[in-house]
Amino acid sequence: MNSSRLACLTGGILLTVGGVLCGGAFLAEVTSDPDGGANIGAGVLLFLGQPLAYIGVMLLVVSSMLFARSDRFPQH
Repeated sequence: MNSSRLACLTGGILLTVGGVLCGGAFLAEVTSDPDGGANIGAGVLLFLGQPLAYIGVMLLVVSSMLFARSDRFPQH
């Protein structure tokens, strides 16, 4: 497995996990009682999910740059 595919796979997994955590935070915020403690849990989920999503996006950008620089069509 070359480096661009590895970066793409890792970035996609991190972006997915970050999106699930941020989505869970949104659902916890929307469905919670205003006086409940779910706001703290939602904040923790956002605190953990956003950096993962940002790192995933950066890895996907790096992956696309590595793929664009690679020699996709070797000359015979």
